[in-house]
Amino acid sequence: MRNFRENEIIFLLGAGASADAGIPVSSKMIDEIEQLINTITEWEKFKDLYYLIKSGVNYSAGLLGQSGIFNIETLLFVLEELKQKEKHLLYPFIGSWNIRFSEVIRDNFQLIDSFSKEIKKKLKDWITLDDVRKASYFKHLKTLRAELNFPLRVFTLNYDKCIESNSNNKGFEFNFERGFDCNNRKWNYKLFDVFPDSDIDVYLYKLHGSIDWKRDPKTKIVSYSDSIPQNPDIIFGTQNKLSYSDPYLFLFSQFRHYTLNAKLIVCIGYSFADEHINGLIEQALKLDDSKKVMSVMKGSNTTKDELQKYVSQKLNIAEERIIIEKQKAKDFFENKMSLNYFKEIYPIEEEENNII
Repeated sequence: MRNFRENEIIFLLGAGASADAGIPVSSKMIDEIEQLINTITEWEKFKDLYYLIKSGVNYSAGLLGQSGIFNIETLLFVLEELKQKEKHLLYPFIGSWNIRFSEVIRDNFQLIDSFSKEIKKKLKDWITLDDVRKASYFKHLKTLRAELNFPLRVFTLNYDKCIESNSNNKGFEFNFERGFDCNNRKWNYKLFDVFPDSDIDVYLYKLHGSIDWKRDPKTKIVSYSDSIPQNPDIIFGTQNKLSYSDPYLFLFSQFRHYTLNAKLIVCIGYSFADEHINGLIEQALKLDDSKKVMSVMKGSNTTKDELQKYVSQKLNIAEERIIIEKQKAKDFFENKMSLNYFKEIYPIEEEENNII
């Protein structure tokens, strides 16, 4: 049995990975929005619009035999689409699709824009750590990096800065790279591959953007800020996650590249609700029968077998290729994540032509 080689193990973080730090998952955000529109005067004007969108999304999913797809990203995506008004190709048909839409909006598209802005304000509050120590379990990335003896490739769907904010814990300091020039703070894809840095411990790919990213309205170039920009450069909804603009196009292409090369894809706190992400993982699994997915899932009301079946169905892959670790992300980082653990759940035999 040999050790993992560089890029044979990669990581994908979902909302559950940051939940233990106090950052709410999508369902909690939706719950708070519903509480706001039902109890706060300033939010009551959005009530009819919110429930119209929610019922429409759920109805559409029901027609396709799906359920549970309404979340904060879906809500924001629909609002962004509706904001386009007459610029949207389908605008002339909206009224005939849903009479209730016309009744709620009454051509007041400003209501849509206002609702979107208010949610984004709340989003910044939700995903900003009030105490970075709550996410200190991410410091254990350094321990694993030292054991593997090569940089970690960590892909995250989260907008928060849990990892960045916990890179300087005493005794667990690690260097990370997320693709920005340290001099002008502008996005530079070359920092990932063309000019690899041997001092980097974690290559961090923020697939959906970050709370501290901002895009220049003229040059369209993304840079990062010490403070939270008024309009952070983040993307919502599965329909537009494959954005044609960088950094997103590059980041998704990198995710595809590394899933194809990995032996073990470790998903932590990911609910497998993103079709684009699932599609890339499924493609990689079907091209290599030896490749496996390990999923760290809390799954409070489900058994380990049920979780394995769920992931198997989401990825359209055999259950035996799915490894389930049923526990919180924080517990996994602090107590389980190690080279010995990964070698135990996925032993890699030495190739015959390398045996002396």
